[in-house]
Amino acid sequence: MASCFQTKSHSKPDAGTAPRFWKLGSCLALLFFSVAATLFAEASKLPNGKYPYNTFMIPFSVEACKFTVSILLLLRESSHARSCPHIRFKALKFITYAVPAFCYFISNNCMFYIIRDLGPGTFQVTNNLKILSTGVLTRIFLSRHLSWLQWKSLMILAIGSMVTQLNVAAIDDSVKQQKISLSGSSLMRAYFMVCTNVLAAGAGGVFSEKLLKSKDASENITESIHWQNAQLYIFGVLFGLLSLYTNQVDTSKGIFIDFNAFAYATVAALTICGLLVSFIFKYMDNVAKCFVAVLTMICVAFIDAVVKHETVSLQLLLGILLTCIALEQYSLSR
Repeated sequence: MASCFQTKSHSKPDAGTAPRFWKLGSCLALLFFSVAATLFAEASKLPNGKYPYNTFMIPFSVEACKFTVSILLLLRESSHARSCPHIRFKALKFITYAVPAFCYFISNNCMFYIIRDLGPGTFQVTNNLKILSTGVLTRIFLSRHLSWLQWKSLMILAIGSMVTQLNVAAIDDSVKQQKISLSGSSLMRAYFMVCTNVLAAGAGGVFSEKLLKSKDASENITESIHWQNAQLYIFGVLFGLLSLYTNQVDTSKGIFIDFNAFAYATVAALTICGLLVSFIFKYMDNVAKCFVAVLTMICVAFIDAVVKHETVSLQLLLGILLTCIALEQYSLSR
């Protein structure tokens, strides 16, 4: 499976230094914790379907936890003399880590406007277009060539993920109701947010991969992944604070007011997911993460159907089939 996610590139900056076992293991672990995070978030809701806590605290808490864990891992790595990590602070490069953090900040904020104006169903479907934007941006900024067979597999993967999330009746009703209440300019703004979300999410992943795979130009030495993560996540914390401020989150009664056990579990699972994504970006690529993300949606939908004792929908079966075809096609392109 790990070999399926390797892409042709004009340069191989560091993608081959991790054993294949670790690459496969990281993808499986990311799948497991991504599914767990989704289920924990759903379980943290009240019986009326609402969250008892402010949801803006989740991404901020996750970024803070990722930064803390990265610092602890960096200190642990530094304590071993034989494996002293390569750490060098350069102000200009440090600032560049703000770029992917800003992209994710834009994407996360667009999500709320899209859900408000077009409904959650439309957001779930259109959000999967970031698979294609990731492919395009990878070609532009990473100079990575994708064969026509690989492009076809990504298109099949995007379609498969959309089909999995597709609830035609619900989306039609949602869109009709939203369109009735929206003016022409508001509707254009909503679709502009869709495009912005797709581009920002794809750009965030591509720029993160570019930074994580970069080397010290003067010494041609790869930096410690924990040091790179710490620089990336500090900006995530700062933009998280900005989100809390712009959304006027009241923290006078405590930061984690009304958090339940499942909310803390969600933060823990998403923290692990973030660290695993960095590993995949550094030693594999964005395409691997896209495949895992689609598999996560399929697993969550399947588990939800089993728990509710419902028949597995035709959309889910078609999504599974298309995802398998995409994975097989991408594998054949190697």
